[in-house]
Amino acid sequence: GDFFTGKEVAVVGGGDVAVEDALFLSRICKKVYLIHRRDSFRAAKTLVSKLVAAENVELVYDSTVQEIKGKNKVEAAVIKNVKTEEKRELQLDGVFFAVGMLPETEAFKGIVEMDASGYIVADETCSTSDPAIFAAGDIRTKQLRQIVTAAADGANAITSVERFLTTNWQFFHT
Repeated sequence: GDFFTGKEVAVVGGGDVAVEDALFLSRICKKVYLIHRRDSFRAAKTLVSKLVAAENVELVYDSTVQEIKGKNKVEAAVIKNVKTEEKRELQLDGVFFAVGMLPETEAFKGIVEMDASGYIVADETCSTSDPAIFAAGDIRTKQLRQIVTAAADGANAITSVERFLTTNWQFFHT
């Protein structure tokens, strides 16, 4: 975000992460557009209230990004209202997408417990329902998915694997 201080940006999404990103950017950017495909946000009401109070944020409901324009950098985005079909071009310096993701956990289906969204159920030690399988990073159930939390998961997983191997060494030497 710091690369966009004093500039105009858009955030695409409607959940907590999108609203939090837009709030953060509103403190350093000249203007922030929050583009959401629905007419209301899924984000926590307290976050949305803070966002609505920000003078340099424009909420763009019922809209999707159709095109990002620019040569070697973002210069504009074409957005389309999904209800009216009206298109609008926003002059921008950057676009941030916070629209969710799908975990790459297909290989573990039926092997370890997963939540309804396909994330591996794992605690803070990265332990799963199979004592010999550990899940770290954005594939495991957790509140926040960022590089820093994935790195912390890696450290926790290493410690947990080491503890598992030390305790179960005879399993591997038979």
